[in-house]
Amino acid sequence: SFEAKEEFDEKLEKYFNILNGLLENVTSEREANDVLTKHVSLGNAEHEAVCIGLLCKILSERPNATRTFQNLMMVNRDSLNCVLIHMNILIIDKFRKLSDPARTQVLWMVNELVRTSANGSEGLCGGTSVKNVWLCENVLDMLINNQAWVEKSVSLLQIAVYTYLRLLQDHFHPNFTALRQKEVTFVVALMREKWMECCGIGRDLIRLMSAVARIPEIERLWSDIIYKPETVSPSFTGIFSLLQTRTSRKFLVSRVTPDMENKLNFILHKVRFGNHKRYQDWFQRQYLGTPDSQTLRSDLIRYICGCIHPSNEILCSDIIPRWAVIGWLLSSCTSRIATSYSNLALFWDWLFYSPDKNSIMDIEPGVLVMHQSMRSHPAITTSLLDFLCRTMVEFHPPIAPQIKQGVHLALRTILEKRVVASLSPIIDNPKLDPELRGLIRANLQEFCAVPTADDDSENETPEKKSEQIDSGHDTTAMFSDDDEEHAKNPKEMNIWRESPTPEPRDINVDMERLDDTLRDLIGQLKQTEVVDLDERCERMQDIIDHVLSMDEFDSEISVPLSSCLTQLLSDHFHKSIITLMYCDITDEYLENCVEKPLYVIFRNLCQSKKDEDAFGVLLSLLSEMYSIQSRLGYHLLFFLAVKKQTYNEDNMFVYESFAQNTQLGDVYNCLMMDLKHCQEDDVTMLVFLVPHVFKQFPEHCIGNSELLNIIVAVLDPQQLEEFQCLIMTGELVMMRKDSLLNVLVASLEWESFEQYCVWQLLGAHDITPEVTLPLLQKLNSKSHAEALSMLLLAFKHQRPTQEMVKHVISRQCGDVDRFATSLLRHWAIGHTKDVAEHLTVLLSKSKPRNTPPRKGLRQRS
Repeated sequence: SFEAKEEFDEKLEKYFNILNGLLENVTSEREANDVLTKHVSLGNAEHEAVCIGLLCKILSERPNATRTFQNLMMVNRDSLNCVLIHMNILIIDKFRKLSDPARTQVLWMVNELVRTSANGSEGLCGGTSVKNVWLCENVLDMLINNQAWVEKSVSLLQIAVYTYLRLLQDHFHPNFTALRQKEVTFVVALMREKWMECCGIGRDLIRLMSAVARIPEIERLWSDIIYKPETVSPSFTGIFSLLQTRTSRKFLVSRVTPDMENKLNFILHKVRFGNHKRYQDWFQRQYLGTPDSQTLRSDLIRYICGCIHPSNEILCSDIIPRWAVIGWLLSSCTSRIATSYSNLALFWDWLFYSPDKNSIMDIEPGVLVMHQSMRSHPAITTSLLDFLCRTMVEFHPPIAPQIKQGVHLALRTILEKRVVASLSPIIDNPKLDPELRGLIRANLQEFCAVPTADDDSENETPEKKSEQIDSGHDTTAMFSDDDEEHAKNPKEMNIWRESPTPEPRDINVDMERLDDTLRDLIGQLKQTEVVDLDERCERMQDIIDHVLSMDEFDSEISVPLSSCLTQLLSDHFHKSIITLMYCDITDEYLENCVEKPLYVIFRNLCQSKKDEDAFGVLLSLLSEMYSIQSRLGYHLLFFLAVKKQTYNEDNMFVYESFAQNTQLGDVYNCLMMDLKHCQEDDVTMLVFLVPHVFKQFPEHCIGNSELLNIIVAVLDPQQLEEFQCLIMTGELVMMRKDSLLNVLVASLEWESFEQYCVWQLLGAHDITPEVTLPLLQKLNSKSHAEALSMLLLAFKHQRPTQEMVKHVISRQCGDVDRFATSLLRHWAIGHTKDVAEHLTVLLSKSKPRNTPPRKGLRQRS
């Protein structure tokens, strides 16, 4: 009611009212058909009004749907063309706003159209962009039941294979075993029977198969494709011929919903660079905020690379470029597996690049992400370079020479078209570690600068590196979901999980790059005893005062100064700040904890105003220090939490500004890295910070299963009890209804005590157990004993509702699973009448409709 009615909605409502007016005084089915037939014969407008009115009736009145559909088939005179047009609009633009019963009816309607072989109905199946398991399974059942019809349309067949092959990546959880098996059977059958039609998808078919190749049925098909191509199809000449075929845009678009497509096109065609963050944050909250969305990033990257090719006018403007959006998607990835999929999506066209078949725009974002990130986000560049070099050799060794040729062709084209002036800032950068530089020289020798004597002494020879790489590859499909495989390659680890500890170093070289005054002040700080905190704080204040008085503060000053300060303050980062038990912490103790030189910088930052030069200077200094010592971040959070009364108004703003100025570039990744480091270094400080960060950053913390796992992994019973008290007094909110199920599903894989903590924290919130009902059918006592035991206790004290009883009796029960019988017996003792009434209603609903009641049964009941 708070949204203005759209023209399309008003049109549907108008036609629905016209239909009801025509049928108002009709008493029989025959009379209804006569009235409708007579009205549609008056003209095209009347015909459309009746057909669309009947469509609305089907979607809104489920009991009468079958009879209404028969009426529609009788009166329509355009092969249902106008109905199909409106169905497309409902599915593409309105599906997200439909109520659940209407969504069910949309699927029912599509199934009826397919069953009757209505012309054009295959377009409805290709455009649904399925997102949830219910929709996924229902559409799959419809396609399986009408497989002969599916095979008649090559386009629909290809879309179905592409869609469900991709969805298999998201259905590896044990809860989806039945659905996954159904998807595998459907997809493999289509690919084996119609392989040459499936080859029309292009090289992305192999990309998707490689991600799920460990499934036995697909592994067997994968083996036949590689080693016995003639058994798949006599016309198939081998995997490389398929890899040389560029994927059509329609397949890349099919994995992005129309709403996402509109938003991405708006961002990349209208939003100026610098004003983009709020749009990215909105997109993140809307589509990328759940664990399930990790694999969506590879779809978005393929769509951006293959489908959004900006004009020269946009390329020359200040509109946000594609590489910036892709860099953001990569940096926001919190799963190692999803990072690998995303990297492969970015470089997929590189591996088989051909100037006459591919556009330069397919490969341009990849090189620009590496080029632009080298200065501000070097971790992204090094990760991508490492991935590209290893993939050239390891993806499929028999065609490694052809893949290498494709990558070299791509890089030559990039240089010819002057996408970047030179590759040296990327592949010859001194920031790269020796192992990666050797890997680059082994695979991209043509583009590397001539190695110096220092390089040769530092690295192994390219030939030796190449031998090591070649000897380590495996002939099976790469990019498995196995964590062990990813653990072998630390370059692919999630950026916020890395926690480097810089080794002690000599700062004399850095001091020589500073002016005389700063050099003297740094020297004084260096000579001050570590235990003399007051003296060290005064020296740090002198340094800050001098920095703020300088006319210009650029990287020539900030880099050596940051290096000196992080080394001189290293004692802050190598020992716990809080040494007491959490229950013994007082305000006075906390104030003493922040009387340290590092916190002098934070204090000056908080005292500066946003629009003052001092604020920007101190942010630059802290950002540079953070790039050297990433543990600085949680110390800033600690300072803000301790000083929340003093700097309460700007508390959130200070940390947000700091996070946006770091290499990570956004609050979420910075917060996750900082809290992870805090967990590793100082558990008591983490427990102290939790209420503060959940209050200040609820959009990043509440519903974040990764963060919750970081917290509960180190809690002891006393700290757990403290959190429960804070929750019950309203000082802490860690869970909400809308995101609770995602958190609980994620927690099923955690350790027993961690799960116990999650359920105890949930119990302290004012969230009714009914929210967890959808979990009941997914849990079994062997694998999820912790969750079931907590649910049993939670529902034990609830008055049973019909919905509760329905979910309980719908569980798959075995001999060892006594959840349902135990809970029903308990309810039956305390709430006999309620349970009897609910069971009566539920069982009568499941009774076959065509079974007449026995004589006298009603009276005896």
